[in-house]
Amino acid sequence: MAGRVRGSARALLAALLAPALVALLVTPARGRGGRDHGDWDAAALLPPLPPREDAALVARFVAHVCDWGALATVATEEAVRGWPFADVLSLSDGPPGAGSGVPYLYLSPLQQAVSHLQVNETEVDFAKRSLFIRHPEMKTWPSSHNWFFAKLNITNIWVLDFFGGPKIVTPEEYYNVTFQ
Repeated sequence: MAGRVRGSARALLAALLAPALVALLVTPARGRGGRDHGDWDAAALLPPLPPREDAALVARFVAHVCDWGALATVATEEAVRGWPFADVLSLSDGPPGAGSGVPYLYLSPLQQAVSHLQVNETEVDFAKRSLFIRHPEMKTWPSSHNWFFAKLNITNIWVLDFFGGPKIVTPEEYYNVTFQ
């Protein structure tokens, strides 16, 4: 009985967290995070809102205009193993107005959700420029945290932008979209 209650509690927690995480993912860059956040004119560089029917374009729009996202996973720490949790992370898919669609992150091994990610040496310069334009405070983060750049390798995309369930977008459809 206790296992079933614990499982139900996890499912309830996941259901309650999901809308909050989605809200974080779709908060556009024009809701900037404080004074002097980002070295760019968001109003001049934001692409127009895409039509809802074009799921691949909506996915690229969201990836480009968001400065933050949530990375959700299941805990591997012994005390909370199997429990869902999420971490809000700064991200960028490229300089404003020139997004690649690839979400880049600046991470520390001290963050529980990212302890298994690896450094991507081949794209460090682009990732650094892309992230530091949108998040200039990163330049002064303590080096003792051993920050590194990483990217999300997109393998599947579900776009839930209206009623009627998610729309499935393939990586090929996603990367073939241009909106700049």
